[in-house]
Amino acid sequence: MADLDREAMRAVAQRIQRLSDEHWWALTPSCRLMETDAWVGPTGTRFDTQVHADQRELWDMLTRAVQSANQILAALPDKA
Repeated sequence: MADLDREAMRAVAQRIQRLSDEHWWALTPSCRLMETDAWVGPTGTRFDTQVHADQRELWDMLTRAVQSANQILAALPDKA
């Protein structure tokens, strides 16, 4: 991120954090429904496995995005 000043990166990091917060729970309703056997049988089992895997992947991606933005921000020099 060449020539990115600290204030611009702080705004980017804050935006990434807000997006993460907004989307963290996106798959929770589906996961909860599947935990209460909302859809049974082989197709339901496959969907349950997939939606939980998708939730873990989403959480991992959001966590990495926030961490990456914060690391970049921390590496930028303060303007004195």
